[in-house]
Amino acid sequence: MTMPLTTDRSSKPWYHYPIMWLVIAPPVGSVIAGIITFVLILQHPDPVIQTPHATVPVLHGSTANSVVPPAE
Repeated sequence: MTMPLTTDRSSKPWYHYPIMWLVIAPPVGSVIAGIITFVLILQHPDPVIQTPHATVPVLHGSTANSVVPPAE
């Protein structure tokens, strides 16, 4: 003879269990941090730095036979 399974009708809603907040908090925190980062990027873009054209270096030794094409 087996005992019938009983169900607890007085269970709490999901948000009353602390473990659920530990499961939900990291993804929600990551989304919020991503939104904050995106807003900061839009408000403070990096400045464009223009440098003069570099001179072509003189290659000596085994570097002269490399497969890298020369700079323009």
